[in-house]
Amino acid sequence: MDNEERAHLEAQHRKELGSLRKEVIRLTILLKQALRSKLEEAKFITQPEPMLAYPHNLRANEVSFGSQSAIYS
Repeated sequence: MDNEERAHLEAQHRKELGSLRKEVIRLTILLKQALRSKLEEAKFITQPEPMLAYPHNLRANEVSFGSQSAIYS
């Protein structure tokens, strides 16, 4: 194998390796997006409703329990 042939094979190898690296990066990005989407979906589904909420429109002695509220004297 002469130098010219070896150089050609090495150039082809580098080109294929670069293409493979780009494909790995692309697939990694897609995987991260899919996992992020699933994680956000899981957080939305499993996120419990807060037991106590203190909205600004409640009086100082009123406490909200989800969609119900009670007044304490």
